[in-house]
Amino acid sequence: MKTPDLVFRGRRLSSDRALVLAAVESLPAARAAVADGADLVSFADASLVARARAVFPGLVIGVDTADPSVAEAGCEAGADLIVARADLAEIAARHGAGYAAPAVPSVPGLSVVVDIGEFRSMPPGEVPVLASVAGDGTPGGLAVAALAASAGVAIISTKHVRGVRHAAEMAASIAGTRPPAKAVRWE
Repeated sequence: MKTPDLVFRGRRLSSDRALVLAAVESLPAARAAVADGADLVSFADASLVARARAVFPGLVIGVDTADPSVAEAGCEAGADLIVARADLAEIAARHGAGYAAPAVPSVPGLSVVVDIGEFRSMPPGEVPVLASVAGDGTPGGLAVAALAASAGVAIISTKHVRGVRHAAEMAASIAGTRPPAKAVRWE
């Protein structure tokens, strides 16, 4: 269940659990998400990327868009990942950014994550998977996040970072890829 090494613009992500991507709409929301344990953040507004890059120089920052001009501006501002809602592979390749989309493009040298949308099951193949969960933030949504992490999803997209991160850590501890945060013996 270990997350495969992912490299976006030279920033390497590796973990003993599924990574957590916080889809945020403002810099204060990004600060809160990082404080709650987000491994990556993404913005729909490219103008926030440069400000976030100044605040979080080592964090993987993404731009979530279907608009080529937003993707281009986001990469120029320092985005490491394009969460694409349209075919933006050429822009990602030109900037050396990672690329998350529903299909694997035929662009050489591109670091790709397949965005399957809401998690239902793992798709076949060896490409790392990005998924969101139905009922994000609810007890049922956290259960689905744990199932997704157990199934091998590399990145879980959420607006409820703390709970999803705990679910991913729990799934990894149960699978044995990371030690439990606290070992308790029942007598």
